[in-house]
Amino acid sequence: MADLSGRTSTSRRSFLILLGVTALPVLPAAAGCAAPVVEDHLKVQTRTEPLRLRFAAVGEMSDPHWLGYDIDEAGKRQTIPGQDSRIRMVGVARLPKGAVTGILQSAPPGDRFEPAALPADIPAPLVPHLPVRDGWHASTGYDARILAAPAAPGNPTAPDTNDRADGRFFLHEERDLVWFDVLYLSA
Repeated sequence: MADLSGRTSTSRRSFLILLGVTALPVLPAAAGCAAPVVEDHLKVQTRTEPLRLRFAAVGEMSDPHWLGYDIDEAGKRQTIPGQDSRIRMVGVARLPKGAVTGILQSAPPGDRFEPAALPADIPAPLVPHLPVRDGWHASTGYDARILAAPAAPGNPTAPDTNDRADGRFFLHEERDLVWFDVLYLSA
């Protein structure tokens, strides 16, 4: 088909097909330029219920800031935990006024608390929620007792009876804070 100038014109349909075929290889590359997605394991959680259910023996917690993730799947899309999952729960929460003093003063002989430094490898998303780095106390006996305590009744997310937990709890008397870093190992 010729236009008035005598040149042959390409039909609209042919033009669109040509444009589509030309653009097709470019689209996947352009899709990769999208803004990066915040990795799920780096999203700071502020819900108290999961902590209350897992760490009922610590006491009533408020104002929590924590991370919970499968350390083997960190940075990947969330999936159903495998049979050998290693779930890390790490963060800080406030206890009622005077609670830490009560815990420190009433600790059984096996729970003797000592001044302790927080771990050096605090996850970056939690650093802004940690008001102090000094003045913490810890007890391996207290850790063992908290980790061995049954989860809150009716806890659908309670660790399986075959799960093992390993971790530390640090208490700050002046600020009534608890820092926790626990790893659940599925058997």
